[in-house]
Amino acid sequence: MSVPALLCHYGAFQPLWQQPGLIQAGPAMGTPPSVEALIANLQQRGIDRRAVLLHYSDPFLLRSAPLRGLRQWPGPRLLACGDLHHGSNPIEVLAAYLEAEPHDAVLLTFNPALVTEVRKRLRVPVRSLPPTFFRYPSAVPIERPLLQLLHVGSLGSHHPRRRELVAGLQARGRLPFRHASTSSPEEAAALYAQHALVLNVPLNHDLNNRFFEVMAAGVPQVVFGNPGLVGEHRALAERPDVFWASSLDELEDLVLGLFAEPEPLRAIPVAPPPYWELKDLLKAAFAP
Repeated sequence: MSVPALLCHYGAFQPLWQQPGLIQAGPAMGTPPSVEALIANLQQRGIDRRAVLLHYSDPFLLRSAPLRGLRQWPGPRLLACGDLHHGSNPIEVLAAYLEAEPHDAVLLTFNPALVTEVRKRLRVPVRSLPPTFFRYPSAVPIERPLLQLLHVGSLGSHHPRRRELVAGLQARGRLPFRHASTSSPEEAAALYAQHALVLNVPLNHDLNNRFFEVMAAGVPQVVFGNPGLVGEHRALAERPDVFWASSLDELEDLVLGLFAEPEPLRAIPVAPPPYWELKDLLKAAFAP
């Protein structure tokens, strides 16, 4: 039997993430964010204390609500760090935290393009193995999806690039375009499945959840950004259902060309995200 892993995170319990050997715990699930409480959680379940600690956090939480006492954890410790494109000096925040609270390896959940830079600052193995432990709602695209370019996401103060792009598309009016907001991944998946093409606007160096959400919904997408976002995972950039554009003109010309021949667009195969089995993810993350 493989060694179980306790996934400590600050969100609500995520049914989609569950797979054999994975245990979720954290403040929103009734376990205080302390190593002592996490060890007690394992003991209450009758699970070996030497389980893997899969600690999911980000630079904001590492500053504001850090998990302390990592030296007390009796098993392997893996930090899955997201959002290294946010805030002030996020890589320095990560490096300082690991000096104080050692882990045996680090996974960058959304920033494969930053692996080389982060490796220069840390003394433990650093990898990006997208989409790590994440899983996404699946959907079945409707038979005749709408020939609209759909964008789903926030246009708030932290997303000026998205807001500028959406405003430009709306003002120019060259494309059938729709912007929408959703309250859950399930709602987003249902909306994707009604459209022939989805626009994904990631932030700097950010291979975001939406990249894999759209795949799971079975719909092609256009990523407004550089294919270098995938880092060494070139196969993700070269999928037949993933298109890339780096300017408004390029985006509009690409989409108009795809919409001019809707049947080939609808026929593009969309494979599910390349999900990891837990044992394979841990083996790859801890490799020297």
